[in-house]
Amino acid sequence: MNDHVVRNSSDLTQIQKAEDWQEDRERDLDYILKHERGRRWLYTLIFDTCHINLRSHVPGDPESTAFNEGARMIGQDIINKIKDRDMSAYLTMVKEGEADE
Repeated sequence: MNDHVVRNSSDLTQIQKAEDWQEDRERDLDYILKHERGRRWLYTLIFDTCHINLRSHVPGDPESTAFNEGARMIGQDIINKIKDRDMSAYLTMVKEGEADE
């Protein structure tokens, strides 16, 4: 069961559980960003797996284009979450990632 989903907005217990779940996920991101290995893993996921800096379009192949764009959008969502949480950690991650290339 999804304990983090509010099914009844008048139920304060459900709301509190959802808020606690969200806060816990944000602390997960803080933990990952605090460590060089975590930043390296995120950098690889965003820039290699999600190919955030590459074009999604595959001429003549709309399915592959859609697939690539989906991966790229996941990468962009992760970037946005990192930037919203800790811009300096994002900049550190990018600097470290570019240095490894």
